[in-house]
Amino acid sequence: MTRKIADIAPTIDYESVTSPALLMPPPVSALPATVSHRGVIYAAVPGWRPLRLDLHLPTSGGPWPVVLYIHGGSLVGGVREMGPWTTLPSRGIAVASASYRLAAEVSFPEPVEDVRAAVRWLRRHARGWNLDPERLSLWGSSAGALLAGIAGVSGDRTLGRTIGDGAESTVVRSVIAHYGVADARALTTDADPGGARAAADLSAIVDLYTANSNVAPAVAPHITDGVRPDYLLVHGNADCRVGHAQSVDLHAALLNAGFNSTLRIVEGADHGAAEFADDTRTEWALTFLRESWKE
Repeated sequence: MTRKIADIAPTIDYESVTSPALLMPPPVSALPATVSHRGVIYAAVPGWRPLRLDLHLPTSGGPWPVVLYIHGGSLVGGVREMGPWTTLPSRGIAVASASYRLAAEVSFPEPVEDVRAAVRWLRRHARGWNLDPERLSLWGSSAGALLAGIAGVSGDRTLGRTIGDGAESTVVRSVIAHYGVADARALTTDADPGGARAAADLSAIVDLYTANSNVAPAVAPHITDGVRPDYLLVHGNADCRVGHAQSVDLHAALLNAGFNSTLRIVEGADHGAAEFADDTRTEWALTFLRESWKE
């Protein structure tokens, strides 16, 4: 059996070897009514750079509910600054936007464990950042929706190597998926007219990404007994990269499994179109999140 660095190398405790003042990124005011701490380390994997998130907090009140956002980028790119979440802190919702390991760095399902590690970090540090660990949700776009979705429906059941510290639960209250990949094995089958080439290219990336994995790169197969976060799927019916049948089929599977799932189709919208960050879609997200956080 081939040994991996993580099997033989210790995890570095950065908090014990670094000045706290340097590990606590100073606040910046980049968004309206928001205090942002950028580049906070949430996990360390031997042999890899530390994994980081940006934490965007409302300027008053608290403890705040928190959304962990997982960016898109076809599994090969993307940055923490991406996403339609930028107005949430001004509406009283904290946002943690996390980086994760990409397809040229690791194989699936390791980035799902990155998502889970970020959830554990948020719960472990909730009091210090004035967060409400009981009102925690995931939001992913495109490929990020696949990772967030699998983490959401599988709860505490790990699929790869557990990373990060802590034994906190990774069960969340709800999941939002924007133009999400729901079953990477069916991208070409579900391609909308005009999207066959783009779907085939993404499917080829997935083939490389999952070549050494026996874990299904799809949300529905990982549904776990007793884990039922509320779900909001938003997809354009003119998506030329990830056909909207991905969300339609996942919605049906979630309902069949007893989830509270809502599907909203954006007429004429392509993949990642501006409509997904407009006032209407933001209100959809806010209404859904607040409803899911009710006891």
